[in-house]
Amino acid sequence: MTIVLGPLTTGAMLHGTIKPTPWDFSRSTQRFFGVEGAYILTGGRHTRELTAWLQPFGYASHYALQAAIADVNSYINLYGTMIWSVGSDTGYYQTTVFNGLEVDEDPWLDASGINGWIAMCTLKFTQVKS
Repeated sequence: MTIVLGPLTTGAMLHGTIKPTPWDFSRSTQRFFGVEGAYILTGGRHTRELTAWLQPFGYASHYALQAAIADVNSYINLYGTMIWSVGSDTGYYQTTVFNGLEVDEDPWLDASGINGWIAMCTLKFTQVKS
């Protein structure tokens, strides 16, 4: 599987599928003193979050892993159409903004000596309703 947004690509890094959240709606709730209940106005859909886990691995040093994470985060605010592919299946999310790569836990060195330095991360995007 590959996730691509302009020059940002997951390449050979292990990662999961894209998980979209429900669309956010504009909402306004009004309550009036002495009146039971509430008045709620609901507008249209605006944005939703898209996430996927990502596991960068194979780095010779902790510094090299941190540099790779910083390189991915240099694309924060990149926007466009995000394309994903799994085998022969391909899909896309239009009007997507990259929010960054968040490290979920402390990086570790693979004890087998095969995979080098590893981190468990989350790719974060926002899709804007167009």
